[in-house]
Amino acid sequence: MRVHENVSIFAGADTAAGKAANVFGFRNAKTASPSVSFLNGQADPIEQKRAMAKKQAYKVVSDTFASEKKIDDDLKAREERIGKLQSQSAQAGKQLKAIGEQEEKLRLEYGVEADSKEQEDLELLKRYNRSKYGRGESLSMEEQKRAADLERQGVSEYQERALNLDKERYKHEDDIQEAQSGIVEESATIRAVKKERLKHHPMLDATKEASGVLEAANDEILGMLVDEAKDHIDEKQEEELEKAEKQKEEKEEEEKRLEKAKERREEMEALADPKKVKETQKQEAEEIPDNDLITDQLVKMDQVKNDVQQEIADIVSQMKLVVEDVKGIKVDTQA
Repeated sequence: MRVHENVSIFAGADTAAGKAANVFGFRNAKTASPSVSFLNGQADPIEQKRAMAKKQAYKVVSDTFASEKKIDDDLKAREERIGKLQSQSAQAGKQLKAIGEQEEKLRLEYGVEADSKEQEDLELLKRYNRSKYGRGESLSMEEQKRAADLERQGVSEYQERALNLDKERYKHEDDIQEAQSGIVEESATIRAVKKERLKHHPMLDATKEASGVLEAANDEILGMLVDEAKDHIDEKQEEELEKAEKQKEEKEEEEKRLEKAKERREEMEALADPKKVKETQKQEAEEIPDNDLITDQLVKMDQVKNDVQQEIADIVSQMKLVVEDVKGIKVDTQA
């Protein structure tokens, strides 16, 4: 049995936690504690339990999402860096192409043939200069000796200008090399992270864990509701039993009062009827053969007669009856 609706505790689909909420169906509880109703100035324990479950479920999902978002942000940054490196490499490539065009224009300007000895010596000097800076392939001993001789002899104006243009290539070549190395490194990292992610499902696991938290809270809340219902029933039954017992006692008291009133009325009726009194006295006399006992009883009855007549007088006085209306009541003590 479920005792809560589909709980929503995340705020805003535009936030990171809000996007995680789209996976789990949460909203409206990102930071502040969920509202707790109050009964008689005290927090409702069921609402407290539900609120704590929502907060715990939110924390499980939001913490996991925050961790996943951090990885996503890192991957995004790496992809953006790759884009910048690609742009850097492309820009450097354009500069190298421009230098190459300038070199070709310079050669044509000086009328140097592509297969001439001057052009051949120029290419050797380019390689020689590069080798000094650890760029390109190494030269053989013979090539190094020949290049050194060319420098000592002095280079032509064309060769000098062409060598300066070639040195401008170094920076752009370095930019391309740096960009390509960075692209390779970032791409390898991205592939490794994505491959590792395929082995795990943190958001799915977090969603299941959060659901488990809410389900466990449901069970506890259901138990609390059942206990509360039992307590209410027990209290109600106890109240009903106490009420019934009180009514029973009141009824017994009432019956006793009625019984006493009935006895009093019968006594008064008997005293008010001399004939009945004589019959009663005669019956009692016949049943009691002992004269002494009869005498004692007659004395007692006479005392009772006096008491009853006094009580009747009191009652008549209280009821404001005319005494003369009951003066005819006399008790004959003769057998």
